[in-house]
Formats: sequence, structure tokens, C-alpha cells
Amino acid sequence: MAEISIIEFLVYGIITYTGMVFLISTAFKDVPSTKSGAIARAIFVLPSAITALVLAFSGESIKIQSITNTIRDLNSTQVWSETISTEIILLNEMWVLIHFMIFIVIIVYVFTQLMNMLTKIE
Repeated sequence: MAEISIIEFLVYGIITYTGMVFLISTAFKDVPSTKSGAIARAIFVLPSAITALVLAFSGESIKIQSITNTIRDLNSTQVWSETISTEIILLNEMWVLIHFMIFIVIIVYVFTQLMNMLTKIE
């Protein structure tokens, strides 16, 4: 699993959950059934699917900062280095599964919109 920073986590989260809000809001209103409307809705939520997949594969650790200190001894060739990293570890590992499920829901939505676009006669 890859580690992502807190800024990346926020950006990916905003994009993913904006797409989910879009999907939920389209369930409550009358969705236009034209080909151009179907492709526009599918293209709008594709970035949400990609960022949901990134969040699913990022794991449960979110890196906040990493500091590397290097100490060199002037009288010899010894070099000491230490890395201090601060991270947030999500307590519930279900977030990985939740983000993967969001990815699956968005991909199914895009697939159905593309099938609507290909089968509808305008």
C-alpha cells in the first residue's frame, strides 16, 4: 500500500465525495435521457472513480510530514542520518473497502450511462 500525504488525501477525498454527491443528487431529480446528457454525466464522474481507486490503494496510513536529519562527523567519515515521520493511521481498516466500493459503484454508473448513450435513439 502506498503512503499519501494529508494534502493528497484531502484533494482525492474532495473529488471522490463530490462525485458521490453528484450520483446521489441525480437519483432524486429527473435525469435527462439524451445521448449528450449521458456522456456528460459519465465524463463528470470518471475523475471520482480514479481518485476513489487511489484512495482504496493508499491504505490506512496518511503521511503528514517526514524530516530527515543528517549529522556528519568532521574528524572522520562517519555520517548519521535519522528520519522522523509523522502519520495518521486510520483506526478502521474498512475505509479501504469503502473507497473500493465507491469505485465499483461509479464504474457501474459510467458503464450504464455509456450503454444508454449507445442504445438510445435521439
